[in-house]
Amino acid sequence: MEKDYFKDRSYESKLVNSINIGDTVYICEKSMQRSASKIDDLTQGVVIRKLTRHDHPRGIKVEIKSPNGKTFIGRVVYLIRDDKILYGKRI
Repeated sequence: MEKDYFKDRSYESKLVNSINIGDTVYICEKSMQRSASKIDDLTQGVVIRKLTRHDHPRGIKVEIKSPNGKTFIGRVVYLIRDDKILYGKRI
């Protein structure tokens, strides 16, 4: 099981209905799950596909397109709304 260094992630990152196609998010890629400990280790992009069908305690798995056009798959750690990262419990 991966270490979860991101204890301040919002509850919404774990709810499948809170994440929509077109949302900007930070994800943790599978290859980084054991070592990602700071925001620089995460990948930012726009959600192009949701891969998880139900709420998940470690974040919803999505496919994103990064600003440079590459696609990545990983679990949502942070959502970005109104150009701000959502932290803590907000619903």
